[in-house]
Amino acid sequence: MRNRGVLVAPDVCLLLTALLLTVAGVILVFDASYAKAGDLKTLNYDVYYLVKRQVKFAAVGLVLMLVAMRISFERLKQITLPLLGAVTVLLIAVLILGHRAHGATSWFRIGTFSLQPSELAKLAAVFYLAGVLSRPKVFGRSQRRVWVVPALVCAGLVGLIVAQRDLGTATVLAVVCLVMFFTAGAKKVYLALIAIVGLAMVAAMMFAMPHCRARIRAWLDPWQYRYAEGYQTVHSLSGLGTGGLFGVGPCEGREKFYMPAASTDYVFATLGEEAGLAGGLALMAVFVFFTYRGLHLAYRSASPYGALLAAGVTSLISVQALVNLAVVSSAIPATGLPLPFISYGGSSLVATLVGVGILLSVSRQVNASAEERESREGSNNGRRNGRARVSGDQRRAGPLGHRTGRRAVVRR
Repeated sequence: MRNRGVLVAPDVCLLLTALLLTVAGVILVFDASYAKAGDLKTLNYDVYYLVKRQVKFAAVGLVLMLVAMRISFERLKQITLPLLGAVTVLLIAVLILGHRAHGATSWFRIGTFSLQPSELAKLAAVFYLAGVLSRPKVFGRSQRRVWVVPALVCAGLVGLIVAQRDLGTATVLAVVCLVMFFTAGAKKVYLALIAIVGLAMVAAMMFAMPHCRARIRAWLDPWQYRYAEGYQTVHSLSGLGTGGLFGVGPCEGREKFYMPAASTDYVFATLGEEAGLAGGLALMAVFVFFTYRGLHLAYRSASPYGALLAAGVTSLISVQALVNLAVVSSAIPATGLPLPFISYGGSSLVATLVGVGILLSVSRQVNASAEERESREGSNNGRRNGRARVSGDQRRAGPLGHRTGRRAVVRR
């Protein structure tokens, strides 16, 4: 940032895209939840119960996003290790005290309040890797073992999330770590080796966990298990198929009455049914544009730390969105991952908006550098246009204005 204390405008396109996705999420949460919320005693028979909570989560997330945007991202280095330690403790504690749901133990439940530590773990991993991998020559020959420590730290976080039986989040975190290692300049041989080992471990865990084996069976033939593990998939595909090209119309969808996760993991199915293929492609286009703006910031950032932060946060949101859309369309087995910005849930939405705030902070640094460069070019052009003349004595003067008495020598 500039030392003059003047705030530089963030990336407006990125900010507006995040706001658009957040508003779309609130609308879709209401659309997908009102059908059953009014019939549930646990929701006080209130059709607006979930959307009111989602608005509160969005308000908290937007405030934190603005705070993160106004703070220099370089200050994250000061809180990275304490945050990483706190997240590790929470990941261990949730294995003991956490709430078990859908085969995974990844939530703390205190009354109506819920916290998912793995959402914080993903951000903490991005902060940590950005700080370590942005050091000069971290993959140089003289520092071959420097990158091993962050790789082991990431493996430890992924292992704790796998222990919660949350393979979806663990897979996303592993992919994001690989993206950041690649962005930092790791050798392709190392990346390939880590990827192979990671895929082998994921495959082994999937077949070792009963609920994962059931999800794979349901994915291979969802209609055979349409009243069990394939229930969500069948109704999701039915909704996407019913929607056709332009959908059946707002609030006219029927499959949301049957899907238990209509407002969370499978909220895109409601959009596909009511807005059709056109609406689904429009939402995907917004995510693609968000990804482009985030990676563009990473490319333009003059700070290696800022570039890795931007790449990590962007890939974190984009990879999770891609996995969710693949699950809803039955391209991969069910993972239990929410759609960023869109699905109902406080931990996911707040963490996502904090990540956007960090991206906006990086964009302010990029815009500041561009503004200063344009200012320098403008002043240089002004001097040239003003035809300022330099005398021969001044041209021959040394750095302190004294004549050197020597001619410049050009070595060929």
